[in-house]
Amino acid sequence: MATQASSFERFETRAGWGEPASDTGRGQETDGYCLRPVPNEGIYFFRKAINNSGVVRQSDPKARARCWRWIATTAAGTLLLAALLWPNVYGMVTGYQIEELKLRQQRLIAERSELELQEARLLSPERLEELARAQDFIDPAPAQVVHLAPQPDGSLAVLDTRSR
Repeated sequence: MATQASSFERFETRAGWGEPASDTGRGQETDGYCLRPVPNEGIYFFRKAINNSGVVRQSDPKARARCWRWIATTAAGTLLLAALLWPNVYGMVTGYQIEELKLRQQRLIAERSELELQEARLLSPERLEELARAQDFIDPAPAQVVHLAPQPDGSLAVLDTRSR
């Protein structure tokens, strides 16, 4: 309360002109060149050593129930919040997965069209003729062509046992 006392000292002056109404006991003079008193200069602080080693805390029987009630309330609130937010989070994750699958589908379609184009280039008749010329493939002579006639038993090839 010393701060209140020091704040009320200014009202103890006469007409607010800085002249004290009575002697405050600090030895102030009414000289205009003296410094103002420092606020709360009459307060002294000291440290008192307290030994609480012999003090035993009493247990509160209601504190345990209050703690468990608080834990249960917090857990129920957390579960309620998770249950309310789960559909939104699940929908968002599913949306990301759908977009990822659409991108993958576009990449696969582009890859398929590229492979089809590459296959068409490789199987083009011009390229096959070029490869045949490069490897010296020639058309067989008519005497080299063997026409197979189906046998009456349904087999197309004849086993030649003579060459063994």
